[in-house]
Amino acid sequence: MTRRCEKCGLVLISHPPGIFIACLIRYIPWNMIKTTLKGIAGGLALVVMTLLFSYLNRSDPWDQLPGKRITGEEVAEPNDDWSFMEPSTRVTLEVRPSDPYSVDIRVYLHQGVLYLNSIRPEHRWTQYLLEDPNLRLKVGSKIYKVRATWIEDPELVSEIQKAREQMSPRLAQRTPQEKAQNGYFRIDSR
Repeated sequence: MTRRCEKCGLVLISHPPGIFIACLIRYIPWNMIKTTLKGIAGGLALVVMTLLFSYLNRSDPWDQLPGKRITGEEVAEPNDDWSFMEPSTRVTLEVRPSDPYSVDIRVYLHQGVLYLNSIRPEHRWTQYLLEDPNLRLKVGSKIYKVRATWIEDPELVSEIQKAREQMSPRLAQRTPQEKAQNGYFRIDSR
């Protein structure tokens, strides 16, 4: 079956795509395409600049992205009663007061004492916390000034891990090597 292109009169035999495209290319308004591509490039540049500006001026962490100085209502008096929290609560912690670095993390309440789990000692926040144990802890919209103390007692670490395994049975399936990597900080008011 033969057919002619309505614009250029080129004969199209059984519609080979290459010939049809070659025919169309002659009639594309290139100025309109250049303008459209410039608009797309400008839009992408604006999105990248907005994302970069937001990243550099962030405060609280967002998902897996660490933040800087956390925002909220700072509680002035020391808090030694964490019973208002669930046994396992997601909080935001801010370490390194000189240049704040904040992350979302889970803390564990065990026998009225708050513990922070560090699965990998090479995490940046863990290193900052070992250098300076002072931190700020955001629970809900309130911020508490606290101090972290690394737990050295293997019996206490084992007790905390067993309590966590009761809350989350999948933790009990970890290998002894994975369990040995766990370390805990005790959280106390300052």
